[in-house]
Amino acid sequence: MKKVYSLLSIIILFLLMGCDDKKNKNSTIVIENTTEIIQIDKNKSFSKKNILPDGNVTQTATHAFMLSNLQQSSYKGIMAGKTILLEGINAPVVIFHFFATWCPPCAGQAPYLSDLQKKYPQELFVAGVMVNDTPSKEVLNQFIQENHADYYISLAQENDTLAAKITEALKLDSNFSLPLTVIYHNGKHLIHYEGAVPAEILEHDIREVIKDLKEE
Repeated sequence: MKKVYSLLSIIILFLLMGCDDKKNKNSTIVIENTTEIIQIDKNKSFSKKNILPDGNVTQTATHAFMLSNLQQSSYKGIMAGKTILLEGINAPVVIFHFFATWCPPCAGQAPYLSDLQKKYPQELFVAGVMVNDTPSKEVLNQFIQENHADYYISLAQENDTLAAKITEALKLDSNFSLPLTVIYHNGKHLIHYEGAVPAEILEHDIREVIKDLKEE
């Protein structure tokens, strides 16, 4: 009789262990994801008819802006929802990198962005957009030189307004973390990152877009 009880105990223990294993295999771990990914419709593009010959913007655009740098080089832009178009930029991938000279993670990102700009000169346009910062030209030049920020950097007064419009469109907190990196593909929002992001991730995003373009 004792042998029977022992055998039953072993069988019950085995069954209980099996249920635990099954429960563990089927359990779902929820991971918080602060990155929004948008599905791109390749059959749609942002029409350049939104910019009239005289430079004015039609009513389809919700915000017009201007990027300008230390060399007085400027680009007109229009924004409609999550879509952005820069006049004179033919690169299929555009990165808006919102930064400040007083932000250490922003300084850390600069060399990586420079490397990507040099590596993909035809496919990529990097725009560093300075926000929440009003440094002198000397301080900005020092930031550029010390951090090898060899890409376009806008110091336009309306940068803060542009940042507010973009974060509103992306449903981000108005007090967003720097740096904020927003990637566009043919004018359409592709993906964005709050805070520092590894260069490998940014390059992966760029490569995926380039690969898709070659397959079209």
